[in-house]
Amino acid sequence: MKTFTLSTGSSGNSFYVESSSKIKVLVDCGLSFTKTREILFQKDININDLDAILITHEHSDHISGLDQILKQTTIPVYISQGTFDFLEIKKTDQINIVAHHNSFTLNDLNVLVLSRAHDSKEAISFIFNDHHKKLGIFTDLGHVDNESKHILKTLDIIYFETNYCDEIISQKKEQFHHHYINRLTSNVGHLSLIQAITALREFANNNQTIILSHISENTNTYENSYSQVKQALNSIGIYPNLQVGFQNESSDWFE
Repeated sequence: MKTFTLSTGSSGNSFYVESSSKIKVLVDCGLSFTKTREILFQKDININDLDAILITHEHSDHISGLDQILKQTTIPVYISQGTFDFLEIKKTDQINIVAHHNSFTLNDLNVLVLSRAHDSKEAISFIFNDHHKKLGIFTDLGHVDNESKHILKTLDIIYFETNYCDEIISQKKEQFHHHYINRLTSNVGHLSLIQAITALREFANNNQTIILSHISENTNTYENSYSQVKQALNSIGIYPNLQVGFQNESSDWFE
């Protein structure tokens, strides 16, 4: 299995996953159709060759390109009932409804659906297994539940949110409306750097590739996330392959 992020942050999220038998999947389409097609082309991937597009929830930074994808392609889309209903998408054979604990296969790629603690209609996460490696995408989380921690221990590649830093918010609190901060820090908002580190210390291991993701440019920095996570894990003898995903910049391949 191999993967890269087209973009991850508060302005747009999209992740590419490819199985060992070349099953090609896009998780979320938070960039425009044109930009998504362009980035995939730069990686020698034709957007029309995608086997599936998986949608986690209805927030604009995850679905802004979905409308044009539905209009311009016939790629199967997997989406929760709650997200589907909210977006008022026309039900066609292209749309596949999935729910918590469902699993489905795309050739050699098994996909497990998990509910997600986030302030949307029916947010879901996806776990991929191509019988060689396992990958999970864990962003847009208000907290990490015990089931997720158990699964995270078993994964080889993880996209994991370190959205905001409490210290930076405290320093810049006059710049933010209290509704924004309350929403961000709630139990169904986003994962703070401290929360992420606490969870990582419980499940991370030396054999994993962990990509710090959905980092807010307003309330955190890439350098802050990387240095604090690295220091916290190294201090207890854990040395994963630690990487960072960026907003408006596609990553290298992770395998």
